[in-house]
Amino acid sequence: MSEPLVELKGVSKVYLDGTQALKNVDFSLNKGEFVGVVGPSGSGKSTLLHIAGGIDRASEGRVTLFGRDITGIPEAHLSEFRRGKVAYVFQFYYLMEDFTVLENLLVVAEMLGKGNVKKKALEVLDFLRLSHRLNHKPHQLSGGEQQRVAIGRALILDPKLIIADEPTGNLDLEEGKRIFSLFKSLNEKGITFLVATHNQEMIPFFSRVVHLKDGTLG
Repeated sequence: MSEPLVELKGVSKVYLDGTQALKNVDFSLNKGEFVGVVGPSGSGKSTLLHIAGGIDRASEGRVTLFGRDITGIPEAHLSEFRRGKVAYVFQFYYLMEDFTVLENLLVVAEMLGKGNVKKKALEVLDFLRLSHRLNHKPHQLSGGEQQRVAIGRALILDPKLIIADEPTGNLDLEEGKRIFSLFKSLNEKGITFLVATHNQEMIPFFSRVVHLKDGTLG
């Protein structure tokens, strides 16, 4: 059996204000999975995702990402290590408001030195059913369209793992289901997903669900 893409062993997280977000968590994510982290607001879902993806540090425990122990890696080296492997989609879209849809994808790809970026961006936007929106700016899009642009920005990096934190939190149920259907189709193409949600309607999309409450996996 191959080693997990992500593994947390005995991970706890205590913030500077004394809040304990995670308590001795053991968790693993295998290649090809579409895993949901489910729990109420404040249960530690975002912290778990951020630590799993290497954008936050555990206070205690060990974190392995793509077979490498990242627990003590300096931030600059960690950023380089996860580049092109891990992409993130958040509840808020974080699009650049003065840039068009196409430019939002191009600027990310160019910053990371990707080749043939315009061709790749056009292919991604076509896949996301956004070709008719290439020259529109974020304020001209619906919430669902903005989230698809944010997903496109992740896809242009050719990630092996996408971490999505409440990606449908600002969308109505039907648009949320469309986003999860998109995730499912990407998962079937080989991208592994770790997704946090408090929306019980999305549970049928996952291949596996873990429940988090008060910083502890149940």
